[in-house]
Amino acid sequence: MSDIFISYAREDEARVHELARALTQLGWSVWSDRALIPSEEYDERIERELDSAKCVIVVWSHASVKSRWVRAEASAADQQGKLVPVSFDSGVVVPILFRQLNRAKLSSPALEPRDEVINALLGEIAAVTGKTPKGVAVEQQRGSRAGGRSGARMVTAGRWLLTTKFMWAQAVYDLQLLPSGILTGTGAWSISRVQYSGRWQYDNSLQILQLELSGGTLEGTKSLIVQITKWEDDYTATCTFQGWRWQLKKAPG
Repeated sequence: MSDIFISYAREDEARVHELARALTQLGWSVWSDRALIPSEEYDERIERELDSAKCVIVVWSHASVKSRWVRAEASAADQQGKLVPVSFDSGVVVPILFRQLNRAKLSSPALEPRDEVINALLGEIAAVTGKTPKGVAVEQQRGSRAGGRSGARMVTAGRWLLTTKFMWAQAVYDLQLLPSGILTGTGAWSISRVQYSGRWQYDNSLQILQLELSGGTLEGTKSLIVQITKWEDDYTATCTFQGWRWQLKKAPG
């Protein structure tokens, strides 16, 4: 099982090879179809490697947006909650299914020099894989690659706690919202704790945080709505969720 699977178009092979080498030097194990041997069943090996990888980096380019293979791999990774999209080219129009996901626009496939975008990408890969890069201090994840405000009275990328109490019981969703739209985290109750993954999207005009979660006792992927009713301060809001009153609060740090 590899830490990272890279999906790309053949036209981008040189740059992807450089990207894979940079990621490997940072301590992650990386798989791409360069590892295939002629006698293998390509589609079965690719599917197996994609499913087992902890993180799938999709390189969107003018060539890859036209590739049915890349689109299929991106869709599978997205459904599994581990898609991290990047691009090197400007003016790339990604398939409509993936336009709501922010992608890291990299200045160099070698990931040098380390600018804000690259540091955010490394932090995101660290959060998804559970492995920090060697020799690099990363933050998981305080800002958003999409830019915009610092997070005051908005739900932005970072760690958020969604909590409620009912009599003696307490429920806590501890969620890591990543800049690309990926979500990871846990749900904890008095006697149980489960892992979740999926996607998130925030509509500031409607004050709605939409969560698409899988894992735990959920069957498949379930879409859940957090409706913010009032901001108590810049990073704390009361909201309704699953028919109950909850608190949504951004964790410090």
